[in-house]
Amino acid sequence: MASYTDEYLKFLRLLDKHKVDYLVIGAYAVMIHTKTPRATKDMDTWIRQTEENAVKLAASLKEFGGLEVSEEAILKMGQRIEIKSEAFKIEIWTSQEILGFEEAWERKLTDTLEDFSINVVSKEDLIKLKKHFNRPQDKMDLSLLENG
Repeated sequence: MASYTDEYLKFLRLLDKHKVDYLVIGAYAVMIHTKTPRATKDMDTWIRQTEENAVKLAASLKEFGGLEVSEEAILKMGQRIEIKSEAFKIEIWTSQEILGFEEAWERKLTDTLEDFSINVVSKEDLIKLKKHFNRPQDKMDLSLLENG
């Protein structure tokens, strides 16, 4: 199962509190779907690109660590917003090359974590993303996802 640091929990809790439309993708999604822990250097999330959601995300980031991120930056296609310290790294993606957010949102998994819910990309969509990126770690993740 996924092991969350305090910073990741705080971040996810704030996304839930501000009702941000987002999906957990990457290693944490793999761990959630396969119930298999694996090493990772970051948490990847993907957000719905609407003005309303950009306002909610900006408020979440401000509360998370006093971060000032403009709605314009959040609304740029192909954007990656990175938040990091020595203890954690969070990447927020605004789009994915091979998958639209709306279709992925329809198939999402909602997982309960402590006292709030998190939105996770579906196993089917995670497999598509992993096949597309096709890095060595993605190939290992595919093995877990397709055989688990």
